[in-house]
Amino acid sequence: MRPATEADLPRAAALSARIGWNQVTADWRHFLRDGAVQVIDDDDPHCLAATAAVLRFGPGLAWISMVLVRPDRRRAGLAMTLMRWATERLQGVAGIALDATPAGREVYRQLGFRDVLGFTRWAVPDALPAPDSIAPRAVTGDDWPAILALDATAFGAPRATLLRGFAARAPAGAFIAPGGFVLARDGLRTPQIGPVVAQDAPTAMALIAAARRGLGRPAVLDLADAATPVAAWLGAHGATPQRPFTRMVLGALPPTKPGQNFAFAGPEFG
Repeated sequence: MRPATEADLPRAAALSARIGWNQVTADWRHFLRDGAVQVIDDDDPHCLAATAAVLRFGPGLAWISMVLVRPDRRRAGLAMTLMRWATERLQGVAGIALDATPAGREVYRQLGFRDVLGFTRWAVPDALPAPDSIAPRAVTGDDWPAILALDATAFGAPRATLLRGFAARAPAGAFIAPGGFVLARDGLRTPQIGPVVAQDAPTAMALIAAARRGLGRPAVLDLADAATPVAAWLGAHGATPQRPFTRMVLGALPPTKPGQNFAFAGPEFG
C-alpha cells in the first residue's frame, strides 16, 4: 500500500472501469490534486489491485471515496485496510462522510458510520418536459458567486474547485435559475447531471430538464430519496431507477439544507 502518483491514474481509471463505475481520468486527477489517493499495487500492468481516496472540504467535512477492490483480490481485507487508512488520514475533521452501496454499507457500519439519508441513481434516456413558468439560462462567469453560495449552504461546505471543474468539463449542462443551479460532468459510460440545488421541486425539475436538453444525450442523476415529486416526474417521462445508495457519516455533519439538495454530485464527491 502506498500513495498514488500521476503515473497511477490510467490504472486507477482501469480499475473503476472494470468494476462498472462511471469515472474518467479527470475524476481521479481531482482526487490526487485536491485530496489524497492510496493504492494497493500488485504490479498488474493494466489495473491497480485496490484504491481509496479522500477529499477535505474544510475542517468540518471530508469525504471518503473510491474504495474499490479488483474482483480477483476481494475477500482479503483490502477494503477494510484502505478504510482504516482513510479515517486515520482524516483525523481531526468533525464529520467524515461517504456514500455507500448496499454491500459497502455493512462494512462501514463496522467502523462506526451511521446512516444519514438515501438516494437513488436514475437513468434519464430521453429529453424531459419542464414547467413553463421557469426558464433556466446557461451559467456565465458572473454567476459563480451565487452558485458557490447556494451550494455551500445546501451541501454544508465549500467546494469551488470541484464545481468549476464540472462546468469546464460539461459546459452544455450548466444552468442557473432563480434560487437554484445545475451542473453536469462527463463520464466513462454516460454524462452525470448533478449537483442540483433548488428552492423547490418545480425549479429542480426545470434545471434537470435544461441540463438533459443541453447535454443532448442520455445521462444519469443521483436523486435524493426525499425528492418524491421529482422522482414521480422522472418516472412519468421515461427515466428509470438503477440502484440505491446510503449517505453515511462518522462524527457530525455541518449544518446543511437537505431540502434544497435535490441531486448530488455523485457518490465519489457528495
